[in-house]
This record gives sequence, C-alpha cells and structure tokens, in this order.
Amino acid sequence: MPDYTFSAPHKPLLQQGKKVVWPTEGVTLRYSADSLEEVAEIFHTTVENIKELNPDWQDNYSRNGGRYWDLKVQAEPYTVPENNVVTVTVNAPWVEGYYDRTEVSDVPASLDKQARAALASAYYFQYHWFGMHAGFMPFESVEGLPGWLQGYATDGAFYTKFSEFSSFLHTVYSDAWIDDMLNMDPAPFAEGESDTILTIDGDRGSNIAYCGHVFTEPELQPDGSLTFYQVVLTCESEDFAGWAGDDPVVPDTATLSPVRLIPTEDGWRVDELELPT
Repeated sequence: MPDYTFSAPHKPLLQQGKKVVWPTEGVTLRYSADSLEEVAEIFHTTVENIKELNPDWQDNYSRNGGRYWDLKVQAEPYTVPENNVVTVTVNAPWVEGYYDRTEVSDVPASLDKQARAALASAYYFQYHWFGMHAGFMPFESVEGLPGWLQGYATDGAFYTKFSEFSSFLHTVYSDAWIDDMLNMDPAPFAEGESDTILTIDGDRGSNIAYCGHVFTEPELQPDGSLTFYQVVLTCESEDFAGWAGDDPVVPDTATLSPVRLIPTEDGWRVDELELPT
C-alpha cells in the first residue's frame, strides 16, 4: 500500500489557489441524474418545477450515457459549504513516473483516519490510473488482446502483480465498485497469465472551467453507510477566458456529485466517487 500523511483539519481552499475567489454571493446549483423523477425526489420538489428551471431539459439528456446532465435544481442561489477538510498526501515511492508517484487530496475532516485514507486513495487511483489517464505505465505491448487492452504492466508501474493490485482495490473500494470496474466493456484492466496485469493506455481532457471542489458534511445513513456530496465549482460565465490572465475568477456554478462509503469488518470502503474534473 502507499504511504499516507495527514494535515490538521482546516478550512477548505479551492484547488486553483489564488486564481480563484471564494463565491460569497452564492452560485447556481446543478445535479446530474438518470431521470427527472430522481432529481425531484432528491431535492424535494416536483418534475414540473425541474422542467421550469430547465427550459432546455430535453437537450440535457444524453442518449449515450442515459443521463440528464447539469440540471439546475433550485431557483435561489446556493451557499457553498465551508466544512473543515484534512489534506492527505498519498505516496507510492516505487512508481517510476514522478507525477504519478504522489497525490494530494482534501477530504472531509469529520471522517476517521481510515476513511480519510481510503477516500484519498480513491482520488489517487482515479486521477492517475482510472480517470485523467487510464491504465498503468510503463507497460509492454502485446498484440491480439481483447477490447482496448494494450499489454501488461512492467516494473515502475503502480502494480505489476494482479494479486497485489486486487489487494489495493479491496482495501479502498467496495466489492461492487471493483466488480463494476473490472467488468466494464471495454475493461480497463484484466488479470493476465502468471499474475500479470493487462492494461489499457488512454487519456482524456479536463474541464477548463473547473475551479475546485469542497464537501457537504458526511451523514450516517440507516444502512450504516456514510453519504455526502462533492461540490464541484466551475465558472460558466461567457466572460471566462481561461487561466492565463491576472484577474481572479469567481465560480458561479456548483454541481453536486454523490460520495458514498460503506462499512466492512476491515473499515470503510468507497462505493461511489466521481472525479471532479
């Protein structure tokens, strides 16, 4: 497993640093879901009200993804929460690439130490190996593999043995999350011969309007899980011209993304998490 260091609890700081000004006047609140009924239930309103808030609601539906994206969910401005966070540094010193060796993430301060480590590990894994980039590097190419698999991970990768990779995953994620990832079509990873890891190699872009993210306070649910929202802040103004200028940017939109941790005999496991960018 990687090494972990934890800061003391502190107020949240937006990830773009001094380039972003905290939105004190409130922002537009958005949410993505599989159905309008789901949005209405979560935000204690009606489907008719969601449609009124989103005159273009039909255009927000992605047939490919099967979701309604970025629906406005309330008319009044949303006050961005300032709940304390803890900064967790995750370090895997055996990883060859300097950029991929370490990840620094803020997580809710009210989580216990083990839950903080699990959530920070999930951010680390998803940013480096299952998000902005997908797949382990370095790898040796192999022809004729199924799906998008390109080859098998070699020394310097996050893991080279599938058994060790599986142990990491089961220390961080729920069984259901792991099953979903390994059985995707196409799958990003697979077990190869002699305990090797077959891997894809891909990259995706990020949202240039991303300003940072904070969290709502985790709440214990009747089923024993902890749920809260990742509040992703962006600047959707037509005047936003990127990050090259000197003028500070004020986020005007917050998109809620659910986070869920479930209890096991060995501690908390991440069951739902999407990258904020």
